[in-house]
Amino acid sequence: MSRLKLAVATRCFNLPVKRAIKKAAEIGARGVQLDVQNEVSAASFGGTGDRHFRKYLEEFNLKVASLRLPSRHALTEPEFLDQRVDSIKSALEFARRLGGSLLIIHPGLIRTDDEGNFASVCEVLNDLARFASHIGTDLCISCENNSPTIIRELVSEVRSGLIGVELDTAELIFNQQDPESSIRELHNWIKTYRLRDAIREMDRGGIEVPLGQGMVMWDHFLPLVSETDYQGWLIVDRTQGDQRLEDCQNAISYLESVLI
Repeated sequence: MSRLKLAVATRCFNLPVKRAIKKAAEIGARGVQLDVQNEVSAASFGGTGDRHFRKYLEEFNLKVASLRLPSRHALTEPEFLDQRVDSIKSALEFARRLGGSLLIIHPGLIRTDDEGNFASVCEVLNDLARFASHIGTDLCISCENNSPTIIRELVSEVRSGLIGVELDTAELIFNQQDPESSIRELHNWIKTYRLRDAIREMDRGGIEVPLGQGMVMWDHFLPLVSETDYQGWLIVDRTQGDQRLEDCQNAISYLESVLI
């Protein structure tokens, strides 16, 4: 399993991005995930800035594993839809410029009922996939609260280009989804894994906890990932807690011990 590559979401550190990159190298990550809304942005980088930033990453032997574009709104929410699509396209171009070929976006809850948004999400994703394919960047959607079956149906309907999937281990716990069946159902589309740990409440939902202290069975999950011949990044993330940097460092050490 040693071919699996560990990266870290540097926004966890709550540091200026260059200091965060240095810390990522110090705690043993091989790559970084950057937040293109709160850490770096296309507007703040010119051509020279891109090159200098890539060179700075090389000094620490790090690569851009992916970029994430957070959103407060569902992908096809009518208000400001055009601006939302434009911002995604801008982030896709930025991902290409930084050498990270993957942008992760959040589609929101996908509904397949008669008055649902499935068709409109497909339409927007086809437009974005066409654009991503044209510029040579991969677009990836997070599963969030959507079942693997819904996500598979969705990405199967995107035919203008490839849409990848991010599988989040904490979301599997929150939504009581079986990791093995989820991986097997989506493995043709999985482009990245978000590694978080969690404890589920009685019915649904729960709390995120430091990796190794929750309900994810890492010694079972990681071999499942390896069995699919996955070649991408495993990205350690921590969105809660008061010691996120330390939690990420401990997570990388823990995962490395499991990956041996």
